[in-house]
Amino acid sequence: MRWALWSAFSPSQVLVYLVILGALLLVAGRVRLGRALCVVGGAGLLLFGLLPLSNYLLAPLEGRYPQPQLPAQVAGILLLAGAEQAAASDLRGEPQLNAAGSRYTTTLRLAVRYPQARVVFVGGALRDPGTGLPGQTAVARELLPSLGLGAARLSFDDRSEDTCESAVNARALVGPARGENWVVVTSAAHLPRTMACFQAAGWNVIPQPADYQGLVAVWEPGSYQAAHNLARLDVALHEWIGLAYYRLSGRTRALFPGP
Repeated sequence: MRWALWSAFSPSQVLVYLVILGALLLVAGRVRLGRALCVVGGAGLLLFGLLPLSNYLLAPLEGRYPQPQLPAQVAGILLLAGAEQAAASDLRGEPQLNAAGSRYTTTLRLAVRYPQARVVFVGGALRDPGTGLPGQTAVARELLPSLGLGAARLSFDDRSEDTCESAVNARALVGPARGENWVVVTSAAHLPRTMACFQAAGWNVIPQPADYQGLVAVWEPGSYQAAHNLARLDVALHEWIGLAYYRLSGRTRALFPGP
């Protein structure tokens, strides 16, 4: 339900709605209000669509946790859900990942570096409660063993519905011993919220960023593609809003945690 609401009222969608509503009001003779809505929505689409300004909203999130200096021994690797395309995987009969698929390649790289470490997939239902179709965990269950990870190394949490639940449920699932090193892998922009949740759960994990999306140092020809820029806007504001919501609701102890 939450994802459906966000999809319908994400920032990029709201900007489009403003332009459409403004145009309808102009047709209906409400010139002043219609013009105002068109100007606001159009300006937003121009600034955050045609120009890559959303990268500057992503930059503080993605830069908050740099690439870590990993220890010699790691007990386990936690892969957070979010890269799986469950519906497409079920339709095509082949595990499909979205733009956050580098979470898997980063996890696999760590699994090769630490061959004794457990690999735990965290979050996402085994089956969609609304449709009954396979969910994110079903994709991970099919994909991870096919990448060469033995069943004895793998564990799956399919109960978590959000990031803070993932932190609590993952700790209950693996029961980390005192002094063990555990690495959590997720998108770089999602790491501040992830670390806030794990800190609130009393678990000091090592943050491993993946899936960098923003680039502020260089503007390339692809930097002016509206669809990509608006998608980054949605990602950035989703994380900033999530950080604020978790803190205000008392689920985390820090608004913007850092190393």
